[in-house]
Amino acid sequence: MLFPPITPSTSVELNLPKKPNWGDPQTPQLPKTPSEWFALKFPDAVSRYGCPFLEVRQSSCDGFTRITPISLNHDFFAGMLGGDAKLCHKVIYYEPEMQFYYRDPIQDVFKPTTAEKLQAYYRAMMLRCAQELNGETDKLNLFSEFRNDKNARTVTNRAKSILAAGASFFSASSPNQRIKGPELHERIVRRFVDELLTAEPGNVLLLADAYAAYIKLVQQQNLETIKRSEFKAMAVPLVQDQFGVCLRNDLVINERSGIRGWKNVKLVQTVPG
Repeated sequence: MLFPPITPSTSVELNLPKKPNWGDPQTPQLPKTPSEWFALKFPDAVSRYGCPFLEVRQSSCDGFTRITPISLNHDFFAGMLGGDAKLCHKVIYYEPEMQFYYRDPIQDVFKPTTAEKLQAYYRAMMLRCAQELNGETDKLNLFSEFRNDKNARTVTNRAKSILAAGASFFSASSPNQRIKGPELHERIVRRFVDELLTAEPGNVLLLADAYAAYIKLVQQQNLETIKRSEFKAMAVPLVQDQFGVCLRNDLVINERSGIRGWKNVKLVQTVPG
């Protein structure tokens, strides 16, 4: 790592732009140091985890200034990987699966990603910072030392705790959705009960008919089907909460006994194809 010589005209600084201007498009501010460059692009991360770099400022007798970043704040860059509200970018580390996910802003769903891809993004942002800053910044550490594998791995390992999300993040009642997660089936069952069932005194809804309607909803989402026993385990408590009836195992239909279904519940419409 490059450390400039310490002279009487050298100072060690934590440089940040003025807070009212962080991320404000109405008052654009040109960064003068690497810390300012990252702070302006990721104000949420700098507010939570502090200044991106420790920097040395050297002033020569002929009036020239040299800024050298000498140490980076791994917490800031781990938080940077999580995105920023103004960028519509978000990354989380889903602890139950030990898996990183990023939010696709077009589909508004989370998709799995890898630590290696996040490391590539971290290195790309470091290089972009080096390219866009003026000649007052010493860029060797930005281009080489801070982009090495050791620092990149440290950032993504730190992100596992900083961006950690528990099981509730993708629960069936959560607004967060991901591609083909197991909770999607419970969400479809909830939709089935809320939108396609209604109370109807004297009517009988067979478990087999309910499962057939559910399968059509699953196929519309291009998901793999689940067994009827799994559907029943999710549907029974939801129907009971919604309509106050339990699944019967002793119904008699067309002289056949032992039929499973719900009394006083009706399938209000067929599933659109």
